[in-house]
Amino acid sequence: MKLRISPGTRRALGLLFIAAAALFLARTVYRNWGQLGEVEWRVEPLRLAASIAALVGVFAWGVWVWSRVQRHFEHAPVPLPALMRIWFLSTLARYLPGMQIVAVAQLSRSAGLSGAVLLTSLTVHTGLALLSALLLSAWTLPEHLAPGLNPWWTGGAATAAALLLVHPATLNYPLGLLRRVLKKDVVRWGGRWVDGVALLALSVLSWVFYGGAYYLFLHSLVPLPSSTIVPLAGVNALSFVIGFLSPSPGGGGVREVAMQGLLGPFFPAAVAAVLSVAARLWTIAAELIGGGLVLWLVRRSAPEQRVLP
Repeated sequence: MKLRISPGTRRALGLLFIAAAALFLARTVYRNWGQLGEVEWRVEPLRLAASIAALVGVFAWGVWVWSRVQRHFEHAPVPLPALMRIWFLSTLARYLPGMQIVAVAQLSRSAGLSGAVLLTSLTVHTGLALLSALLLSAWTLPEHLAPGLNPWWTGGAATAAALLLVHPATLNYPLGLLRRVLKKDVVRWGGRWVDGVALLALSVLSWVFYGGAYYLFLHSLVPLPSSTIVPLAGVNALSFVIGFLSPSPGGGGVREVAMQGLLGPFFPAAVAAVLSVAARLWTIAAELIGGGLVLWLVRRSAPEQRVLP
């Protein structure tokens, strides 16, 4: 007998997770209020603006990586501008449970594109993003989270597992499961093993860029030595994975709690809590700006497309 959870119940559970996480963070700040004075708070507008611009660029880079993934399915390549529009306009929908996939499908149909290819390639792209985030954190975080733990062991093991998981046979297995669950056509991955490895490397590079933007953002609020860039990239990547795998819409709350805990080696608990919430606002700002730029470009090009003969 299968346990089925209604959309309303899933939404309620997601909101419950967000509320519990918000309560935990607020309680952490309240109980450790004095810690907020242990750091030199400031807001550097230029560095903050640069971090937001960098994050918008990271998102655009991620869409480009998605376009590389899409090319390995049996379908004509989808133009990059169309993918940019689909991603930026649908990404905000992820804060509503199950709505991002619906939004992608609707936007792809409106653009005359194959929803099956887009959804399947997005699934593979998301899997690569999660795998590369775990891979990066396995190399960058062990010494900070567990002193004495050798990153060569954790990183090496994670790399070996990742190389196995990007094999065509491994990639196509979950796609077959997805076909049976959704009862819809799911296009098979047609890339070679070397293609999967190359895309994994591009995804890791995405998290490296993301980590640089994340460091720039934190450094715009509190002083940070340049030596923390590498482990903070791992903090950002691993907290994303934890939030993504949670039942909370968009990882809301869960990602912040995970980030607060992972920032423990670098900041007092209350400071880490405030920075984790600020990082969410930073991400939303970049998504809104990116979506606004895409809408502006679409409207700017619209008159040219409606020229009458």
